[in-house]
Amino acid sequence: MELHERLVAARKQAGYETAVEGAEAVGVPYGTYSGHENGSSGFRADKGEIYARKYKVRFEWLMRGTGPMVDLASKYRELLTTFDSLPPDLQANYAEILRNLAKPFQQPEPDQAQPPAKAKSASK
Repeated sequence: MELHERLVAARKQAGYETAVEGAEAVGVPYGTYSGHENGSSGFRADKGEIYARKYKVRFEWLMRGTGPMVDLASKYRELLTTFDSLPPDLQANYAEILRNLAKPFQQPEPDQAQPPAKAKSASK
């Protein structure tokens, strides 16, 4: 994925549907911003820092394509902060909703009740 394609992906994951919205969000003239997104003009690290911060993506991912798009630790902090701000009864509901959402993606745990199968002996 090229730099301009990562910029488009970053803008969209941040919730800005169009380049016009993205340009307004970061305070860059649309003509300049559209050149960055369509690849007709690149952008330097100082502008990349602004884009990464506004779109909440990792600078290294945006500029070089290395590592994950978002910092997972910040996502976890956001979830925990939201959870901590809820009253205790809603915390229980929130936790149950998260468990149910995660079920299809979790690996089944091995059955602890069954002992491992014995190997067959090769001798007669």
